[in-house]
Amino acid sequence: MSESMSHRKRVHDALLNPDLQTALARAARSYKLAREQCMRNFDFERARAQLRAVKERCVPDLHRLFSRFKEEAAEVGAAIYEANDGSDAAQIVARIAQEHDAHLIVKSKSMLTEEICLNDKLINRGLSVVETDLGEWIIQLAGEKPSHFTMPAMHKTREQVAELFSRVLGEPVSADIPTLVKVARRALRRAFLDADIGISGANIAIAESGTVVIVSNEGNARLVTTLPPVHIVLVGYEKLVETLDDAACTLKLLARCATGQKQTAYVSLITGPSRTTDIEKTLTLGVHGPTEVHIIFLDNGRMEMAADSELREGLYCIKCGACLNLCPVYNSVGGHVFSNTYMGGIGAVLTAYHEGLEAAEDTLSLCSGCGACAEVCPVGIDVPRMILELRRRVVEKHGMAMPVRVGLSLIRHPHVLRGTTKLARTLQPPFLQSDGTFRSLPVISELLAGKRFPGLAKSFLREILPDAQNESSSPRVALYAGCLINFVYPEIGEAISNTVTRLGAALLFPVEQSCCGAPALYLGDFGTVRKLAVDAIQVFGRLSVDYVVTGCPTCAAMLKYRFPNLLKNTHWYERALELSRKVVDFCQLISNIAPSYVSAHDVESSKKVAYHSPCHQRRTLKTSELSTGLLAASGFSLVDMPDANECCGFAGTYTLEQPAISAAILDRKLDAILVSSADIVATDCPGCIMQIRGGLATRGSSIEVFHSAQLLVERFY
Repeated sequence: MSESMSHRKRVHDALLNPDLQTALARAARSYKLAREQCMRNFDFERARAQLRAVKERCVPDLHRLFSRFKEEAAEVGAAIYEANDGSDAAQIVARIAQEHDAHLIVKSKSMLTEEICLNDKLINRGLSVVETDLGEWIIQLAGEKPSHFTMPAMHKTREQVAELFSRVLGEPVSADIPTLVKVARRALRRAFLDADIGISGANIAIAESGTVVIVSNEGNARLVTTLPPVHIVLVGYEKLVETLDDAACTLKLLARCATGQKQTAYVSLITGPSRTTDIEKTLTLGVHGPTEVHIIFLDNGRMEMAADSELREGLYCIKCGACLNLCPVYNSVGGHVFSNTYMGGIGAVLTAYHEGLEAAEDTLSLCSGCGACAEVCPVGIDVPRMILELRRRVVEKHGMAMPVRVGLSLIRHPHVLRGTTKLARTLQPPFLQSDGTFRSLPVISELLAGKRFPGLAKSFLREILPDAQNESSSPRVALYAGCLINFVYPEIGEAISNTVTRLGAALLFPVEQSCCGAPALYLGDFGTVRKLAVDAIQVFGRLSVDYVVTGCPTCAAMLKYRFPNLLKNTHWYERALELSRKVVDFCQLISNIAPSYVSAHDVESSKKVAYHSPCHQRRTLKTSELSTGLLAASGFSLVDMPDANECCGFAGTYTLEQPAISAAILDRKLDAILVSSADIVATDCPGCIMQIRGGLATRGSSIEVFHSAQLLVERFY
């Protein structure tokens, strides 16, 4: 899977755009505070389980729900249409406009209309279209596209907006935000009154009553849907739910996740045109509101997506944008780098159906797989899993570049990997500095974005550890090292081994073990991962052990979750499950075999320790608190670090595929570390150690970085 040169340039330009970086930083700070406040005393997990259940029931049943909606909406006077794509939808709107001799259209915010470029299509037919949402109006004046689901102009600073308004309106406008809002209110008021048609999207469509639900804050949606004589709604089939109670599940979460509010200023439930029975109890349509309501349901790949069991989950999205707000990649480059209407990882999934797989390829390369999106999603959508599936489909369709195929062939065959690393170790000395990190060389420095990265270890772990230690002891523990611990940081493996044996357990280290396959998985080569999964099952299946411990959360996630998923419907599946049940990370193992452990010396360390929580440890294994608990119990002084749970930017091959974005994410992590005043950064991921050590070394910092096992081992005697 390759990335286009034009896309790389957009990434480069975004990272070097000071206005964009300022806007992103301001928005991220504001959102995090607002979200934290509105989630207090709110059972987020219960609410999202309820919403997930609604989506799981409704999305596979869209045909029936649409039939019922159509029947109910027609009964209250609305006209219902179906559009296959954007051209169909625009043609329907243009025909309605022609029938009413309409010229001016006002619009409230709608990502669906952006998806089909409706404005351009209508303007090309001679109609005037005015966006009335403040953010949408700003980008319409600027001739740009939205950069966020709910905050279209999030990429612009207040100073840029003031300059834009001053230029368009021909009068100086200050950069004071309340002033900017007043200017927009004054400029747009006339358009509402003069409009012939109002166009809106819809957040929900309720089948049992033919009702559309529109959630907004500014009041413009109320004006768009009530002042013009004709109201046109464009909505995707995936917004259909069965009942008002189902809709309430969305309303509980949408504002909290989108903008950090308990509820928006306006929630409009529109069931047909305005009506009255005030004269002789006779129903008459069209009073102060529109006399006609037209509702256009758009497919544009949605029904095909609903039938795809691997990607259907993407249609559960309620477009709140929470995944973008907390995505480390989005907060580095903004929304326009994603190139398509929908941004972020979920945007890639949607784009693959709305515009085709090829249109999503560049976006797929941006995802680091950190999982922050799934953690905050109000529907619990597993975006990282779907990104991996799309990468697999891209590889299946187009193949892989030769250098990538060569690289993956090394990890596919354990003996080749071992031989290659031995050869590389022999050849590397001229390229290393005295501290064991690579010298600053043109190609290497560019690949690593200037970070200091280590060479291979002088002795590999498989050359250091015997096959077994205390073999007759109990419990029996097998160590799965993974590539970085085996070839770069064997001292971590030794620390794990020594800790386990000091606690009286038997430690086995099968030297024929190999890579967990994570690099292949993230590059879309599922065949290589399956082969490595079978290898691991055979190697560790021969051992009679109680636990398989890893010092790398990514390796643990692969063995525990990815291997069984990839081997479903094969005769290896049950054995994959058997291995999976034994897999634990280091701190989980220590908590299991020494649950009441207190430091043998009961001595507090004078060193202040900040803990960086690796993405897979926090979001997949959910064992981060075990690590911090053990460190605190063993006498270390833990200090708070801002955003301790945010990605460091390593993400395996991502640091080589997207070195500039990786470096930008790392910069924020390093700033947080320095603010904490820590002497040591502890973490449980060798990849994070490599990334953070390299960044701190580049900054000339004396802060040390260690695996938790290296800090805890000396506490066990």
